Amino acid sequence: MPNWCDNKVKLEGPVDKIYDMVKPFRDNQLLQHLVPLEPEWDYDLAVNTWGTKWDVSDAEVSHNVEDGVIEGYFLSAWGPPTEAFETYMLENPDVTINHSYYEGGNDFCGVDGEHRDSLPAYQDPLWDNDEVLKECNEQFGIRDSMEEWEDE
Repeated sequence: MPNWCDNKVKLEGPVDKIYDMVKPFRDNQLLQHLVPLEPEWDYDLAVNTWGTKWDVSDAEVSHNVEDGVIEGYFLSAWGPPTEAFETYMLENPDVTINHSYYEGGNDFCGVDGEHRDSLPAYQDPLWDNDEVLKECNEQFGIRDSMEEWEDE
């Protein structure tokens, strides 16, 4: 059983492309829609192509398709699907994907390709000075969780 990585994502682009992403996102098939694995799933291929071994899980999506925007949350296995997002944006320069993630079991987080390992203690001032850590904390409440874990 994997550690689950929490992910938040915002996709913006042409209405037709964004509209076509809503159903696959809701159906936990977002990565297969963005960067298809052919002809069938393979562990090494998935990790190398998507950055994670399975497609998204427990997806929640909100959208304003008329504006060409989707925002959502999902889980991914072991790590974020950074490779899938980067590949899709390279092939579709008219689409922007903003992505933040946090995996507490392995102690890392990141924003738009900027990754941080071995997260500092919740009271460390680095949380206030490092832009990636600040954003991850705002998105996922990491410091509060760390403080609660320490109190327990």
